[in-house]
Amino acid sequence: MDFFTIQKKLRELNLEIFTLNDIIKITGQKRTIAKNKLSLLAKQQKIYRVKRGYYSLSKIESKFQLQKIYKDTYISLYSSLEYYESTTQRYNNLDLITKKVLYDTTIDGTAINFHKVKNSLFFGYKKIMVNNTEAFISNIEKTIIDCLYFSSKVHLSEVVQFIKKYWKKINLELLEEYLAKIGSSSLNKRAGYLLERENILLKNVKINNKYEKLNTNKNLKGPRSTKWKLIINEEL
Repeated sequence: MDFFTIQKKLRELNLEIFTLNDIIKITGQKRTIAKNKLSLLAKQQKIYRVKRGYYSLSKIESKFQLQKIYKDTYISLYSSLEYYESTTQRYNNLDLITKKVLYDTTIDGTAINFHKVKNSLFFGYKKIMVNNTEAFISNIEKTIIDCLYFSSKVHLSEVVQFIKKYWKKINLELLEEYLAKIGSSSLNKRAGYLLERENILLKNVKINNKYEKLNTNKNLKGPRSTKWKLIINEEL
């Protein structure tokens, strides 16, 4: 099968990024023959090697496409804020939530940062298409939760900006369902407080009576929210 036929088939299947196994399925060729074919096409720069076992039909134009090559991950944190355009900043990295230990790496100048969670926290993502490539990203509700869960890595001011931008689109029932599933009192407090600042009220969340810091990275000083049992140690 010639390259242009392979290219056409890959694009019909939304496989801008593909693997050796994809080529074997498309061409029906034996593994060794298909592997040699890919090596030749890469040398001819008709295709591009992204990482071991993964190739692309053209140079990667969007870092969000790179999620495709890491199974059991989804885009979140600053990368989700960037994708949803709630921040004016552009980051030279890709934040991926994962349920297994993966080590940070770099692909074509983009730093890939992995953030491990327990299996019970690995949910709340959706499929998107980026330059003919399928990728998975946290939905609006899980983006808020992930950013607060990893509060040591995301500025609260960025979460506030995200809430301001998407307050009309937040599904409160779904958000409360997610929070109940996680069952973290401290997470409930921070989410409830930040949402209430934008006149969005969470009604069905449980909190304990222990006062905790709004910003876990700052010292224990500031006024107290008696409703949310939080020490408001950062001006937002």
